[in-house]
Amino acid sequence: MLTKLVAAFNLAMSLGAFFMGISMLPFMGMFVEFPPEWVGVMPFTSWPALAIYGMVVFGIGNAVAAVCGFTKKTRTCFVATISLGILLSLSAALPIVLLGDWYLPLVFFFFLSFIQIALGLYGVFSKHKTDSQARKGILNQ
Repeated sequence: MLTKLVAAFNLAMSLGAFFMGISMLPFMGMFVEFPPEWVGVMPFTSWPALAIYGMVVFGIGNAVAAVCGFTKKTRTCFVATISLGILLSLSAALPIVLLGDWYLPLVFFFFLSFIQIALGLYGVFSKHKTDSQARKGILNQ
């Protein structure tokens, strides 16, 4: 049950990364102009570059973690979830370190990364039996 919950969370994170990335690509709305004070300081110089990074790293990464969770590779799912949560928190901390400013979306990213790390750690250190372990226990009786 926990594995499916973590896999569903990773799937939602993946879909969210693809949604945000796709919304950043067409140069519309708030993503028309890249902030000039970020150029030369941040590792990205345009919204499309940031969008592609987000879709590749967080979109595909969380999708792979979700597939691992749905295919009963529990240990891999939990470790990938922790890794992606740490990467998300580091990515959210980067503008704070480089620019010295907090931006409202960063609070949301820190919140999501905390949930992701907590779910992964709970899965790694919990003593629950996976479905395959439960089946083996039934067969051995």
